[in-house]
Amino acid sequence: MDITIATLLLLLLCGFIGAKVNSLVDVLLPSIKHLPEAADEIISEFKPTIGSLPEQVHLSLGDDAYSMVVLWSTAEEQEEENSYVHYGVGEDNFTLTVDAQSEDLSNGNPLGCKGVYRGVMKDLVPGQMHSYRVQTGRHFSRKYSFKCPESEANQSASFLVYGDLGILGGGYTLARLITEAKSQKYSAVIHVGDFAYDFHSNGGRRGDDFMRSLVPVASRLPYMHSVGNHEIPFAFMHYRFRFSSPGTPWPIPLHRMWYSFHMGLVHFISYSTEVYYTYNQMYVSAQYKWLTEELQEANRNRDTRPWVIVFGHRPMYCSNFNNDDCTKNRSQLRMEPHNLERLFHEQGVDLIIQAHEHSYERLYPLFDGVQTDCSYVNPKAAIHIIAGSAGCNEREMLCADVILGKPHHWSAKRSWLPGLNGYARLNVINSTHLNWQQVMSITDQPLDQFYIVQEHHGPRQEVVERRCKQQR
Repeated sequence: MDITIATLLLLLLCGFIGAKVNSLVDVLLPSIKHLPEAADEIISEFKPTIGSLPEQVHLSLGDDAYSMVVLWSTAEEQEEENSYVHYGVGEDNFTLTVDAQSEDLSNGNPLGCKGVYRGVMKDLVPGQMHSYRVQTGRHFSRKYSFKCPESEANQSASFLVYGDLGILGGGYTLARLITEAKSQKYSAVIHVGDFAYDFHSNGGRRGDDFMRSLVPVASRLPYMHSVGNHEIPFAFMHYRFRFSSPGTPWPIPLHRMWYSFHMGLVHFISYSTEVYYTYNQMYVSAQYKWLTEELQEANRNRDTRPWVIVFGHRPMYCSNFNNDDCTKNRSQLRMEPHNLERLFHEQGVDLIIQAHEHSYERLYPLFDGVQTDCSYVNPKAAIHIIAGSAGCNEREMLCADVILGKPHHWSAKRSWLPGLNGYARLNVINSTHLNWQQVMSITDQPLDQFYIVQEHHGPRQEVVERRCKQQR
C-alpha cells in the first residue's frame, strides 16, 4: 500500500511531538506504538537499574559456528566473581554454565552502568533453538532464546543491515527490527557504525538506554558491527567494551577494530574507516596488512564461500551536499599507499556496505571513479551501498543529509527525504544470486530492490567504462 504525503507528515509530526517530553520511553512511544508487541518489549527493558541486576543483554558471534557470545551490563561496578551464563538446547534448558569475564566501564560512563560482562556459550547445535540467561552475583536476567545459525556453507541466509541508528531518531526502525528479529528469518544483524548518538552522552546514560532498546533484537540475533566516527570519544571505549568481535580479544583492542566471520555462502569482513581519520598511521598500516591477508584467504576459499562482503562506516563515494570526504574527487580511503578501494577491487570484493551519510544510495559497479557496468549481472567491479538512513538524533531528529543537483553517472538510486528512515534485508540466495531490499521503516514498504548476479567470483583486473541512463 502506498503512503500518502499527508499520512507521512502526520506520522512524522507524532514523532516530533513525542520528542518534547521528558521520559525516554515516551519519546520512543510515538514511533513504536503502531507495533504493540515491539513497544511492550522495549518498555520491559526500561526498568530501574539495581545493583548487580543484569541488563542490556545482547549476542555476538563467537569464534566458530558452535559458539555464541553474550554481553550484558550492571549498574554497580563489575563483579569479578560469580558471573555466569546458563544455557542449553531447547526451551527452558539451562543445564550448561560458563563463567563470564567482567570489565569496569566507570571512566567512560560516570552516570551510567559501571560493569560490563562477556560469556561464551560453546558446543551449540547449528539450526537449533537455544535458551539462555545470565547471572551476576545473586541476580539473574530473564530468559532469552536464539537460533544458532546453520553451519553449512551451502545454506542461503538473510541479514538485517543499517547504519547510523540513534535512540531518539530511530524509533520507527527499531520497532520494525524487533518484528523482523522475532520472525526467525534472519541469521544476524549488521550495524555499520554510529550508535545511540552517542554512547557517552549524558554521562553514559544515552548509551545504556540505547543498549536497552536493542535487547528485543540483539538478544535474539547476533549483533555484528563496525566502528563509526561517533564512537571515537574516550578512545572508542564504549564500542570496545560493549561489543565483541570474533577472533579478537575482549575488550576489543585499539589495534584490532576489524574482524571477519563466515556465514552460509559469505565471507564477511568488518573494517575500520576511522583509522584513516584519526590519523594513526600505525593502525592504518596494520589494518591494511590484515585486510590483504584476509582477502587472499577468502579467495582461496571462493569455491566454498563465493561471496565476499565488506562493511565499514564512511563511504568512498556519495551524492550528498555536505562536503564530507565522500563528496570529494579523492576520498582518503582511496589514497595510496593504503588504498582500500584498490585492494577491494583487486581481491574481488562483491559488495561494499557503508553508512555515515544519513541517506540511502545505491551505486552502479564502480572502481576509481569509473563505472564499469550498466547492470548488476556479472559486474566487473564492486557495488557500493550507503545505508545510513536508520534514523539518528542530529538536527532535532531531522536526520537526513541532503542530496541535490544532477546525479553522478555512477549513482543508480538515491533517497534522502526526512522521515524516510529505513534498513535493508540482505538475502544471499545461492552462490550466484544476492538480493538487497531497502525498506522504509515508517511504512514497511520497499524503497529500493535489486539483485546481484555473479557467476565469476574472484580477483579482478580489467576495467571498462560504461555510462547508463540515470534514475532518481
